[in-house]
Amino acid sequence: MRPGRMVTMVMVVALLGLLAGGALQPSQTYAESKPIEITFSTYWPTSYGYLWEPIVSFAQKVEKQSKGRIKFKLYHTGQLFKGKEEFAALARGDIDMSAPLDIYNTGIVAELGISSLPFMWEKIESLQKSLDAGLWDLGINQKLLKHNVVVLGVAAGGPYQFYTKKKPILQPDDMKGLKFGVSGSTASKATELLGGSPTTMSSGELYMALQRGTIDGCTRPTITGIGRKLYEVVKHFSVANMYYYCSFLSVNKRKWDSLPGDIREIMKKVAKERDQEQVQKAQEFIKKGVELYKEKGVEVHILSSTQLAKFKEKMEPVYAWWLKKVPTGNKYIEFVKAHH
Repeated sequence: MRPGRMVTMVMVVALLGLLAGGALQPSQTYAESKPIEITFSTYWPTSYGYLWEPIVSFAQKVEKQSKGRIKFKLYHTGQLFKGKEEFAALARGDIDMSAPLDIYNTGIVAELGISSLPFMWEKIESLQKSLDAGLWDLGINQKLLKHNVVVLGVAAGGPYQFYTKKKPILQPDDMKGLKFGVSGSTASKATELLGGSPTTMSSGELYMALQRGTIDGCTRPTITGIGRKLYEVVKHFSVANMYYYCSFLSVNKRKWDSLPGDIREIMKKVAKERDQEQVQKAQEFIKKGVELYKEKGVEVHILSSTQLAKFKEKMEPVYAWWLKKVPTGNKYIEFVKAHH
């Protein structure tokens, strides 16, 4: 045997010995050096602090608790997909994770409209209490799973208020004849019942529509008014806590199934922490938001219980309309009554 071939054989034997003895484990070393990447996408701008910051916190906690085995790539401000495109992108697997809004996806799962039923909850923590008690376990999570979307957590967003240019909304008749930008089918129905003319549009379209007079006002949470600078194009802000929205932290099912079991447990635990962080930040933000509007010269009108009762009375047909769309809707409504 030639000397060169002998040296090669000795090296091979030595390498096999190291592998057999566990001193060298190529697959383990490779896995440790190359973490699992998770692509998270949202249309939210970073100015939507109480929505965006808990997501950043979620990603950081998962990366730390997984000891670097997970690495997030975070995209915001519609860098990959716009708000109404996110769910489909998530279902297809074009992105691994997102936190879509329920109000944008009632056409896919009608039960998601439960949070936008008018005057169902008086405050954001009441809605979160219903969610934590298992509101979405009545069937929403199961239906979303059929679209390849696994829900890890659901967090309440802020209540929708009235923004108007010329006159404040203080009673139901104030809506008559006004063109309003809304964000869902339930909001459209409510606006119609109050005598307004609804147009569905995304939050990014509101500023220009208000500025040009395409619409006379809109219903949106406080965070939208601040994040989109609506205080520059409206004169009145009426606090009614008319209805809410939720963001559901979700992962594509194929991606979820591919993750190790211990990673999935970490993500489920941290997702619940994200839910609570969002609600806490939202509460703080709403209080500061009212003061900010005043500073910006917007007239703030906080509706009394007597005024709200008149609005609520007008909204009864919305419930009847929703129940026709959602045959099992009564179980959701009764659940909320028992858990809020």
